[in-house]
Amino acid sequence: MPYIETNLLTQSSILKIYSEKEEIITNPEYQRNGDIWGLEKRQLLIDSILNEYDIPKIYFHKFSKEEKEKTGKDYAIIDGRQRLETIWKFIDGDFPLATDFEFLKDASIQAGGLTYSDLAKKYPKLKIKFDSISLPIVAISTDDLELIEDMFSRLNEAVPLNAAEKRNAFGGAMAKLITKVASHKFFKENIGFSNKRYQHKEASAKVLFLIYSLTTGKKKVVDTKKLYLDEFVRTHKSKTDKEVDSLNKEVQSILTEMNKLFIKNDPLLKSQGTFPVYFLLIRDYQKDKKLDSFTRNMLVEFKDKLEKNRKKAEKDIGSAEYDLLEYDRMTQQGTNDASSITTRLQTIKTYLKL
Repeated sequence: MPYIETNLLTQSSILKIYSEKEEIITNPEYQRNGDIWGLEKRQLLIDSILNEYDIPKIYFHKFSKEEKEKTGKDYAIIDGRQRLETIWKFIDGDFPLATDFEFLKDASIQAGGLTYSDLAKKYPKLKIKFDSISLPIVAISTDDLELIEDMFSRLNEAVPLNAAEKRNAFGGAMAKLITKVASHKFFKENIGFSNKRYQHKEASAKVLFLIYSLTTGKKKVVDTKKLYLDEFVRTHKSKTDKEVDSLNKEVQSILTEMNKLFIKNDPLLKSQGTFPVYFLLIRDYQKDKKLDSFTRNMLVEFKDKLEKNRKKAEKDIGSAEYDLLEYDRMTQQGTNDASSITTRLQTIKTYLKL
């Protein structure tokens, strides 16, 4: 029978937890991405701590002896990553207190704009006070990772997770494969859109689902809407890594070719809605053994043609090419519809004479 125990972590002062941060996994599979808080929010947290406001609990997964030996770590953060990383960043000197910071207990302390190291020099007692504050950390012990994933999802119901973050908490072979694909150098080097909220994983999930649908079952392009992506990940939860390996190989192969074709932070790849279309286009060139004849400039010319056609339509819509106007429309709405993906792919292929 699975079990779960909760205990308030003792000896959890800020300085002690900071000194042990190398023993804490901050990004377990079910976690949301870190580093998405802005400066103002970070400064507000440090202000709250110094002025002894109550802050929300932080939850750790406490590892068993076997897990410690396997990972070399003591804990993983279930919830509270943003808060902990903010505290650590403040200690590391990454940002100062807000310029309008007020220490409520002593108005004579003028610490606005000071960094952690500045506090040590100018107001050492305030720095010591900060270091010694105990964080409200709850340690969770369990032998069932699914209970941890469920707890993470429940804790974050009040702070809505986006689709990719929720899907990441499902666990299983496909969730792991999505993470693996999203770490491909194509996403690190070429993609032009942000990864603040797992957008790279969302894009990875879509192309994995498309290849799965094209190579098994339906043998055609399908909708890449949240409902279907969620079901795709859930149905593969009990699969082994080996069972999804062929899917991994095909997707990784296409991304490797795309990495060669596109430039760094490519402006052609700024739209999440366009990425699956380009992905399937490169796949078709790869299948037809015509990749040697494909260049990035062909897509640049296609984009220029779209822009010229758009301007022509503004002056005289009758003189514009309808299929290109439809392509434009479909890049703005319904980008996850199978019909949109198929039509846009066919429009580019017609233009490129593939």
